[in-house]
Amino acid sequence: MRSKLSIFVVLLGSLFFSGYIYFDYLYHDNWITSRFSPLKEPLGVFPSLLVLSAFIGSLVAAYLINERRKLLERTKHSEQHSKRAAHEWTVTFDSMPYGVLLIDDERNIVRANKYFKEFVQMPEHETAFNKKCYNIVCKNAHPPDYCPLQRAIVTRKTETREYFHEKHNKFMNESITPITNDEGKVISYVHVLMDVSEMKEKEKRLIQSKDAFFNMLKDMDATNKEMREVYDSLITTLSNIIDAKSPWTRGHSIEVSWYAMSVARDMGLSGTDIEALKTAALLHDIGKIGTYDVILDKPGRLTDDELVLIRNHTIKGEEILKPIKGLEPILPIIRAHHERVDGAGYPDRLKGDNIPFLARILCVADAYDAMVSDRPYRPSRSRESALAEIQSCAGTQFDPLIVQAFMKITLTRETPVF
Repeated sequence: MRSKLSIFVVLLGSLFFSGYIYFDYLYHDNWITSRFSPLKEPLGVFPSLLVLSAFIGSLVAAYLINERRKLLERTKHSEQHSKRAAHEWTVTFDSMPYGVLLIDDERNIVRANKYFKEFVQMPEHETAFNKKCYNIVCKNAHPPDYCPLQRAIVTRKTETREYFHEKHNKFMNESITPITNDEGKVISYVHVLMDVSEMKEKEKRLIQSKDAFFNMLKDMDATNKEMREVYDSLITTLSNIIDAKSPWTRGHSIEVSWYAMSVARDMGLSGTDIEALKTAALLHDIGKIGTYDVILDKPGRLTDDELVLIRNHTIKGEEILKPIKGLEPILPIIRAHHERVDGAGYPDRLKGDNIPFLARILCVADAYDAMVSDRPYRPSRSRESALAEIQSCAGTQFDPLIVQAFMKITLTRETPVF
């Protein structure tokens, strides 16, 4: 938009120029263009040039006036924008929820926000401008050694410090960050003072909760260990009760358990499988509780009916343990520990891989210990004789791979381990 003054100047120059042309034509009967001919009145050119220059000058003056007006408007708008930006920056600076100081390279305070002034309890009419930061913040006459600014001057990096402010009863965190110019020279520092009391309290509660949780885990672990010890003791006691039913089988289950676990470890079985095999080995003859002692201790050959009763101990063992929660994994082992890989075993005449693997291990361990122990119907066999029998039955009664592992651990064992 053009200014009124520029329009007036243009109109005035145009009016003057038009009047001169009209006057020249009216009294000299000639247009102004004829005066520029060198053949006609050379001296008349100068007044015409002067009038033409005045008209052109009015146009230039009008343009400059208009540009000056636009420049003033832009300057005014820029000034208003700067004032608004400065106001917004001031409001933002003062509304920060922590103290902020701008410090020059001589430790003079350039600016401090409202939070900082309230924290150091500075009166409203007093200004922190050009005061030394260590006088205001640290209440010292000289820069203290512990101030992060001392380190920031040397390292030219952000330095922090955490401390407890006794007067305010708060944990404070202060950080000093150098500000450099384009040449890399430090021109000022930003000092941030933050209340971290709530954060420290949350951290304290978190540590307490963590410690309480770990203590609970320790208690649970101790309780689990105690329960596991009780469980193992009960299983061992029950095993001893089973073996005590006959003087010929005393310690049999513990021995079988050692052999079975040793084979399992040698074959690289998991800890879970080894634990299940141990429990199954200790309880594998629990079904004999329902068998008459006269049959178990009979010195002569068993009748067919007595043989059926004896062989039923695998089924009875499964039935006795089935109601007990947690013993489900060992039930197939108990039932199948007298099955043969050729399918001639009992009670289900399972064959090969259809027999649970842990039951196949228990079968070898049980058979070997039975052979090297005295029985009412025969004396014990030598270890060499029993091992030869085990080897000869590999592939028919026993799993060949298990026999191989059993031979290795048996030949390296010197004394029984209870």
